[in-house]
Amino acid sequence: MRAGEQRAFDEFFQSNVPRLLAFATRYSGLDSASVEDIVQNTLVKAMRSLSSYRGEASLYTWLTQICLYELVDNTRKAARRPAHVSLHDIEDWWRLWGQLRVPESKEPAAEVETQLQRAAVLNTLQSLPRRYAQVLEAKYGDGLSVEEIAAMMGLTNIAVQSLLARAREAFRLQWSSAMGAEAGAQLHD
Repeated sequence: MRAGEQRAFDEFFQSNVPRLLAFATRYSGLDSASVEDIVQNTLVKAMRSLSSYRGEASLYTWLTQICLYELVDNTRKAARRPAHVSLHDIEDWWRLWGQLRVPESKEPAAEVETQLQRAAVLNTLQSLPRRYAQVLEAKYGDGLSVEEIAAMMGLTNIAVQSLLARAREAFRLQWSSAMGAEAGAQLHD
C-alpha cells in the first residue's frame, strides 16, 4: 500500500472495512450513516499517516485506535453543538400529530361505549315482539322508506306508520326499563 499498489489497497479495504464498521457500530450506538462517516474518516487518516505505522501491533488494531479517536472526537463535537428546535419543525410535528391522532369517536373508550350501546340496542330489539323488531330494523337499521317497508311486509303505508309508532313506543318503554334497571344495579355495586 505504501508503494501505491491498488491490489494491496483493495485487499486492505475488503478485509478491514467490514470489521471497522462492526467495531464502530458496537462502540458508538450511532446510526449507520454516522458510523460510515466515522469509518471513512478513520481510513482517510490511516492513509495519510500510513508512513507512521510501525508494525508493533496488527494493522487492524492500529485502525481501531484511530477509529476510537474518531468516535471520541465525534462525541465531543456533538456535546458542543447547542440543542435547538426549529419552529418550522414544531409546526410540522403538530400537523403530523393532528393527522395521526385517532378521532375521538374511534378512541378505545368511545369504541367500548359504542359497542356497549349497540349491544343494549340489540338486546332491547330482541325483547320486542318480532314484527316490532323487524319494522324498526327495516326503518332505522336498513334505512328503508315507509313505502319500501310496506311493499316488503305486504302492508299499506298507513299500517306501516301505525306499526312503526307502536314499535317505537314499545322500544322506548323497554329501553327506559332496561336503562333504569342498569342504573339501579350500578348504584348497588
